[in-house]
Amino acid sequence: MPTTRSQTKKIDLASSQDTGATPYLMNEAAWGPVLGWLDLDYSETSPLKRIEWRNALNQIQEADGCRYITFSCPEEEPQKLWIIIQWSSAAQRNCFHQSDNVASDAKKILYPISSGISDDGNKVHLIDRVDYSIGKVMHAGFPASPNPEKVHEVWMACFPVGALKHQWEQEQKLPLLLNFYARDEESSNHMAGILSQSVAWISGEVNYQGIRCQRIAWLMEWKSKEAEELYKTTVRWVKEEEGQSSKPQLALNMFIDDLKSFEMVGYETWHAQFEDIRDTLNN
Repeated sequence: MPTTRSQTKKIDLASSQDTGATPYLMNEAAWGPVLGWLDLDYSETSPLKRIEWRNALNQIQEADGCRYITFSCPEEEPQKLWIIIQWSSAAQRNCFHQSDNVASDAKKILYPISSGISDDGNKVHLIDRVDYSIGKVMHAGFPASPNPEKVHEVWMACFPVGALKHQWEQEQKLPLLLNFYARDEESSNHMAGILSQSVAWISGEVNYQGIRCQRIAWLMEWKSKEAEELYKTTVRWVKEEEGQSSKPQLALNMFIDDLKSFEMVGYETWHAQFEDIRDTLNN
């Protein structure tokens, strides 16, 4: 049975404890763009409901090295606010957090915690490597996009610490959903329903079902909800093992099997439509 929008496997990653000692600073040797993923309480009692937090994002957007800021409330958990900040380098991101003179008011509003997870559930995920990414990691799906139904799906998977050591050290890339079409290529094939995929390596460790794990997030962009559903329920492919071809399988199931081959112990998925802070402030 494929994992569709209405049949998403759930695990309690939110209650996992991040064992990282330094929540905001990353290894400056990290190459390529780096991300800060703020996972904040946005329930009716959240302080964010009573302040102009978008203005705080505008302050951060002006900081040296800040490339893009997108935000959304995931469909499955609307009481959460996700803010994803893309930086040109880890050094520039670290400089932002170490300087008292840069966006100080914004940091007081959005970074009120001193560890990876606060008492009220606010979390900061640090991403110091993003694979398959060219330019903007999270393409805002609303309101500037010509297709307002475009949506992101986020897979967060847990792997035992050390299981992906070789892939990290050798800069080897992890599996993606099967797709032979370019982002802007028009095709009636349901495989073309997925527009982009990026793989984000999240710093720190969590305890999941008694296992020390690292987290990897797959950031997937779909043309629409319908395109996602059609891909997951109809796209099939033949997998070859030791020169032998198997019967056609759903591409989604092949992807999950590939992740299990890397010792994945669990995963959770969410959907969201992201807004770009610059589009919001201009409207």
